[in-house]
Amino acid sequence: MSELHMIELRPDVVALLRFAHSQGLAPVGDDGDLGYAVHAWMAAAFGKSAPRPWRLLADQRRPPRILGYARCGALALRQRLHEFAEPGVFAVCSDPDAEIASRPMPTWNAGRRLGFEVLCCPVGRKSRSGMEKDLFLIRADVDEEGSLSRDAVYCDWTREQLQRYEGAHVNAIRLGGFRLVRQVRRPRESRGGRGQSRLVRPQALLQGELTVADPEAFASLLSRGVGRHRAFGYGMLLLRPPS
Repeated sequence: MSELHMIELRPDVVALLRFAHSQGLAPVGDDGDLGYAVHAWMAAAFGKSAPRPWRLLADQRRPPRILGYARCGALALRQRLHEFAEPGVFAVCSDPDAEIASRPMPTWNAGRRLGFEVLCCPVGRKSRSGMEKDLFLIRADVDEEGSLSRDAVYCDWTREQLQRYEGAHVNAIRLGGFRLVRQVRRPRESRGGRGQSRLVRPQALLQGELTVADPEAFASLLSRGVGRHRAFGYGMLLLRPPS
């Protein structure tokens, strides 16, 4: 398996929105996200080398940036952008040497304790319709006692995701934030055209501490990400020193 890199991109948001408009992606409003716009731009800019999973970090105090994991470093991404990007794609990171950075990820030994944070889209498919629905609502539908909490459902689900392939053991976890977001998605049958749908989905920020159980499985967890919609800005496991 090739080395895993953390990628940092510093996009020009005005150019990103201009690119999204050129692709027929309408803005989704203040309570929405830029997930599909970033996904579409990174696919156009980097092809199969695009970082995934990734996360957009943006607030009013600092310029936005995208963090992600990839199997190649900044040099390869800069070269791809320089050689093949269309002008509208290139404009989003028009100074690649300054706006695309990377570092190789370390190998974490078994027994290493780490703090973590992950932004998730906690949804599942309803068994009868196959439609996606908030995991809390799915489980609330069959909860006869009415004792479920959103916090517990999301924490249990995230713990299960992190421990599924035995790469890590979760020592502590909490729900650090929750909101509903409006998202734009283009149905598969219309991706060659301009059709798109607007959805409302849950967005949850989970924080906690874990212990690395198996270094190789843990590296695969970082590369794979957590939950669904990882191509659209969810599921990237960010690590920090334990508290």
